[in-house]
Amino acid sequence: MKLLFICLFSLFLVACTSQTEQADPYAAQFNFTYTTSVYNLTLEYNNITDPFAQGDALLIEARIHNTDPRTAIPYYKKALQTASPEEKALLYESIASIENKREYYWTSYFIWKQLGNDFHAQTDWYLLYGLDPPYKADIYELPSPYFATSKNATEITIGETSFTLNKSDILISQVDRVTRDWLSSQLQNPETNNLLTVFSEKYDVENIGWHEGGRITQYKKETNLTHIPATGTLVRKINGTWYAANENGTFMFDVPIDKVEYPTTRFFNENLGMIIDTHGVNMLVEQAINDNATVVMACCDHIGKIKAALYLNERGIKVICNTDKYLPLALGQTNTTLGSAPFYPRGNTLLFGNQSINISLNEKIIVLNATEKYGLSYYATPTIYFTTLQKRTLLPLDMYYINIDNYNQMQKVVNKAHEENASVIAARVYNEDDYSVLSAWLQENESNRLILFHSEAYPYGYLLLRNYPKQITFDDIMPKFK
Repeated sequence: MKLLFICLFSLFLVACTSQTEQADPYAAQFNFTYTTSVYNLTLEYNNITDPFAQGDALLIEARIHNTDPRTAIPYYKKALQTASPEEKALLYESIASIENKREYYWTSYFIWKQLGNDFHAQTDWYLLYGLDPPYKADIYELPSPYFATSKNATEITIGETSFTLNKSDILISQVDRVTRDWLSSQLQNPETNNLLTVFSEKYDVENIGWHEGGRITQYKKETNLTHIPATGTLVRKINGTWYAANENGTFMFDVPIDKVEYPTTRFFNENLGMIIDTHGVNMLVEQAINDNATVVMACCDHIGKIKAALYLNERGIKVICNTDKYLPLALGQTNTTLGSAPFYPRGNTLLFGNQSINISLNEKIIVLNATEKYGLSYYATPTIYFTTLQKRTLLPLDMYYINIDNYNQMQKVVNKAHEENASVIAARVYNEDDYSVLSAWLQENESNRLILFHSEAYPYGYLLLRNYPKQITFDDIMPKFK
């Protein structure tokens, strides 16, 4: 009885001192229109029936158009009626942060405690009293070791690395481009079983599907593995950079600002937020380890995501990141993270990778590069890979870099291969033009070989990898030298 009285009295004090003058007070520092302006997209949320998603749609619209975000609150409260315990905790935290009423952290605190998540519970306890939660950080530099390669090496094999998945695997994924895609106005409950396969591109090719949602749909169809989309990741700003935490609540993994300022992110104070639409391996470490994941699938287009992938590999968890711009930073360090690797059914399992080519070290390699423009810069992944490989092996690779400054310029790469009489190209396939140009080049001569990067997530890259399995490999970060 005494404990109950203390709890109720504490709640009364919090309610009396809550600040309600300004709704969503910590969101004002962010530019929520950055991503939509880059892609020139207009958001139109129609036919949304899930109350969690309805609330998020109203929150997005309010933040983008600078209107009252509290229009979302009735929908979050309605969602509480059917929510799982974890979803309830996320919803109470959402209401607390947007309405600027700290008393709601009381309920989310108790839910997290019951779920055994002391990290989130402790965070809510401090927020309940208007305090900035204390935190631990372990921020480190990504190692860049040299390969132990012989000076007498004459050949490199790329693409032998592999692993398998089966129905006993537990796959943790990001939410963005899996169960939701706010950029293409597709919102559902973040933890729904209904996976999306077409996103802001708004078209499909041979029902292959796009991005992580398209691939996970195929994995589940072939193996019926367990899939859990991970949401509600806490992020903290430390010395101007945002970080996500490991399984113990220690902030370690850099998070790029464009993902923090997704308009569905909840902000608890100036330096602390919660990401609903998780995007990247760096946001999934806590959930992956605590939910006993055997494999994680998410984006690897940032250095913090590579740190997280290596961290998970060290703990026995495989990583798949088809969008792999910065995966080359892990060259030589792990054989349980795969980038743009194809997969094939093998009985009751899926075999990933194991599609190799050999390259003589005296062969010329034509390497695609691209200007640093949002979206187009993913075409620079082959250059990141081969410059890193040369630096870490000190081998005299004979490379020619071809820069593009717009889409549909793959012919420049093939023209350079013809000019140099080269039989090896390193490229990225995104659209039909990329596919057609490279497919025609592969058909010219069976000795023509291609290394693909950042391609498996897209239908035309997916097709090319499978249509020419003896001539195409993927961005294997554990190549072998002979």
